Amino acid sequence: VALFDAIKNVPEILFVTSAGNANSDVKFEEFYPSSFDLPNVLTVGAVDQAGDETNFTSFGKVDVYGNGFEVLSYVPGGDELKLSGTSMSSPNVVNLAAKLWALNPKLTASQVRQTIIAGCDEKGAGDRKLKLINPKKSVELLASAAAK
Repeated sequence: VALFDAIKNVPEILFVTSAGNANSDVKFEEFYPSSFDLPNVLTVGAVDQAGDETNFTSFGKVDVYGNGFEVLSYVPGGDELKLSGTSMSSPNVVNLAAKLWALNPKLTASQVRQTIIAGCDEKGAGDRKLKLINPKKSVELLASAAAK
């Protein structure tokens, strides 16, 4: 309850959170903070390079999906490794949010969240419909909104 209230009480901050790698429903399992239904929380699941849901990503209250499979990463000492997980997909969404704010610093956290979600490409059907981030489309939506 304290973490929920803390996040709720700072609506000007966007919290991008990993869905988790338990291959289970984040809402049912009550993963925190990914299960929080707040306008300033953006929960990220993982897909592979083809845009298919990974076998490890948690699901349910997942707002968007990003590449989280075999992402080239640097580890202490400068070595490169290919790592997988929702902790690898979330930085893709943080990067997109930062770019949107760079283009329009007056955006609220909720507006950035909605622009990212609205810019997604949908894949699949039913309960497991995935919203894949599309940075180009999100930037275009932002530009078209600014032109109005």
